[in-house]
Amino acid sequence: MTITKEIATIFETIAPYNQQQIDAALQWLTTNTKFKNGVQYIYPDWSDEEIVYKLNKCNNCADFQVNFIEPMIRSLIENSINNLHITGLEDVAKAGNNLYISNHRDIFLDSGLLQYTLYHRGYPFTEISLGDNLIVNSVMERVAKLNNMYTVFRSGTRVELLQNAKNLSAYLRYSIAHKKVSSWIAQGNGRTKDGNDKTFPGLVRMLLMSGDSNLKQSLKDLQIVISSVSYEYEPCAVEKAVELQTKDELGGYKKAKFENVNSIIKGVEEYKGDVSLHFEKLNEEKIDFSGDLKTTVRAIADEMDRLVYKNYKLFKTNYMAYDILHKTNLFVDFYTRENLNEFKKYIQSQSNDLDIQERLLKMYANPVINKQRNVN
Repeated sequence: MTITKEIATIFETIAPYNQQQIDAALQWLTTNTKFKNGVQYIYPDWSDEEIVYKLNKCNNCADFQVNFIEPMIRSLIENSINNLHITGLEDVAKAGNNLYISNHRDIFLDSGLLQYTLYHRGYPFTEISLGDNLIVNSVMERVAKLNNMYTVFRSGTRVELLQNAKNLSAYLRYSIAHKKVSSWIAQGNGRTKDGNDKTFPGLVRMLLMSGDSNLKQSLKDLQIVISSVSYEYEPCAVEKAVELQTKDELGGYKKAKFENVNSIIKGVEEYKGDVSLHFEKLNEEKIDFSGDLKTTVRAIADEMDRLVYKNYKLFKTNYMAYDILHKTNLFVDFYTRENLNEFKKYIQSQSNDLDIQERLLKMYANPVINKQRNVN
C-alpha cells in the first residue's frame, strides 16, 4: 500500500494520537478539573498532585494505559468478577499482530479485559475501535485517544458513510500489514442487546474494501482472530432490555448525551460473576468464496458467528433462563434448585415489568439456542 500525503492525513483523523498529540493531551489533562474529578471517582485516594505526577510520568499511550487504565481493570476483576477464564490467546498472540473481532456485550470490558491480559502476559496493547458517538466532550476524546483508540465515524450522509468505511478499511489493513500492530473491533455497531450475537455483513464488506479482487487472500492478510466473550451476569442487562422495548413500542430509541458513559461506569461496577474470553484464528479454508460478493460476505460472517457460538462459554444463568423461558428442565443438571430460585429473584429484582423480565430471560437464553444450532 502506497501511503500518499492525502492518505496519511486521512489516517491521522482515525488513528490514536501521534507523539506530538500525546504530549499536548497529557499536558492539557494536568490542568483539567473534570479529568481529575473523574479519576478521583475511580481512585478516591489519589490527590490532584498524584494525578499530575502520574501524567508527567507518561511518555506514550502504553504508559497512560499502565498508569490509569490497568489499575481500574485490576480492581474491577478483584471486586466484580469471580473467575476470569482466558483461553486460546497465547497461541494467536505469539503468532504476531492480529485483527481481533469480538462479539460485543460491554462498551469497555470486552476490549479492556483483552488489553489487561495481553499486558500481563508480556504482549503489546492493541489499538481499539471507538465510535465517534462516544466522544461526548474534550476530556473523553483525550482519554480515549491516550487509551490507544482509533475512531470509527458513524455519522454523515450515505456518501460520507461509504467514504468513512473505505478509509477505516484502509487504515486497519495498513495497521496490520505495515505498522505491524494489532487492532480490536466489535462485530457490529453497538452492543448485542438480546444476547443474539451476529456479525454485521457491513463490517465484513468494510474489511474487504481495501483488498483486491482475491477476496480470500484479502481476508487472510488481515490475520483475523475471533474473540468470544461471555458474562455470567450480563453488564447493563436491564438497560439493554429497556432499549429494545422502547424500540419495539416507539419505533426508535434516542440515547441521552452521557448514557454511554454511564453504561461504561455501570459495566465496570456491576457484579459479573464468571467471565470468559476465548480466542480462535479465523480459518479462511472453511469459507466458500465461490459465490458473488453478497454471498461471500454472508459466508464470511456466518463463519465468524460459528466461532463465536462454538467458543461461547455457557453459564448456569444461561441454562436457567432457557429452562424458565421454555418451561422445561432440559438443562437441570447444570444448576441446583437454590441456583434457580436465586436467579428468578435476580430477574424479578431488575424490573416489575413482565415484558422486561421476559426480555432479560431471552437475553440469557439466546446463547444456549445459538450454541445448540452450532453443535447440530
